Amino acid sequence: MTKSEATVPDPVLEQLQKAFNDFQIRSEKLSQAYAAMQEDFKKINLELDSKNRELEESLVRQEETQTYLNSILQSMNNGVISVDMAGKITQFNKAASEITGYKSSVVIGKNYNDVFRENSLSDKNVMSVLASGKGYKRDEKVIWHKNGNPVNVSFQSAVLKDLKGRRLGAVEIFSDISRIKALEEEMQQSKTMAALGEMAATVVHEIRNPLGAMGVWASLLDRDLEKGDPRRETLHKITDALARLNHIVTNLLVYSRPIKAQFREVILQDILNETVNFIDIEAERSGKNVEINKYLDEDSPILVLADPEKLQQLIMNLCLNAVQAMPDGGSLTVKCSKPGNKKKDYASFSIVDTGIGIEKECIDKIFDPFYTTKENGTGLGLAIVKKFVDYHSGYLHIKSKVNKGTTIQVFLPQIDEKR
Repeated sequence: MTKSEATVPDPVLEQLQKAFNDFQIRSEKLSQAYAAMQEDFKKINLELDSKNRELEESLVRQEETQTYLNSILQSMNNGVISVDMAGKITQFNKAASEITGYKSSVVIGKNYNDVFRENSLSDKNVMSVLASGKGYKRDEKVIWHKNGNPVNVSFQSAVLKDLKGRRLGAVEIFSDISRIKALEEEMQQSKTMAALGEMAATVVHEIRNPLGAMGVWASLLDRDLEKGDPRRETLHKITDALARLNHIVTNLLVYSRPIKAQFREVILQDILNETVNFIDIEAERSGKNVEINKYLDEDSPILVLADPEKLQQLIMNLCLNAVQAMPDGGSLTVKCSKPGNKKKDYASFSIVDTGIGIEKECIDKIFDPFYTTKENGTGLGLAIVKKFVDYHSGYLHIKSKVNKGTTIQVFLPQIDEKR
């Protein structure tokens, strides 16, 4: 036994041994706890990585969904505009821009009233929906385009809410119905014209019989009066008035009746030549100082499918109208030409005068029935022309300058000569 061992009592060694053993046990437990904590940490890292991947995938899906929804929104023909609870515009798609004239980049983020306060004719807007909490279903209103033109729109609107029913804002979907409104007006006008046509046909039939009788009586009176009788001049005025009235009712009857055309192949130059020769005789007989020129290229006949009588009447109406537009004289030129490259299926002829011309704001109206700028005009001559041209599947083009003259070009479908 050594001196150190002899001096340390046995109980103390036991205490140290026991403490050391406890330390070892606790160290092992700490080591095990640390190892377990590392395992838990690894699991947590794995779970975090998994959650991060899921979150990234979710964000990608959300972005794809948002992109898809935006694509749908931008592809819609209907305009879509939405606002938040503060009235700021949050959505404004391409169609909304086209209908209103405002760019989405300009209006998004701005208050609705700041942008559209002076550009709406209706209080049925998205802000009223936001205030009242009540939307509109299948309603119509008028809004102003940015350039100042009114636009008829059909619309529906609703309050935007989340899943818990809390208000998020309001949305409006609208579409331009200006074309539909125009078609409705045209349809109504067609119905009115149809009813007017039926009435006119009846009235004309009742008027023509006494007109014919009056003409006969006037002829008998003219025969019985001596040549030097001053009453003959008055009688001639009556006869001229009767002839004019008969011309008016005849035109009214022609316009109001359904067209019963007899189509056949005709040479356009022949119809033009015959009609213009008659106009030349009439102009000379009436003392009109009108020079008539023809450029018909008769060596190259142009075949069209037409009713010769109706075609002749529309040419005559155009020529008479041109002569009347030159009260102080002038020149009337009739030209005929084969189609060019752009209109290869159509032949055309032009009636050109050097008369008083037509004001720009009147050009779109001259073919409307009963519209006339002449003091004693009926407004039916050119309306009949338009009706006959449409019936022949053709179309008209007009150019005019005040005090310079007018050119009316008529296009008719051409028959293929090589068939």
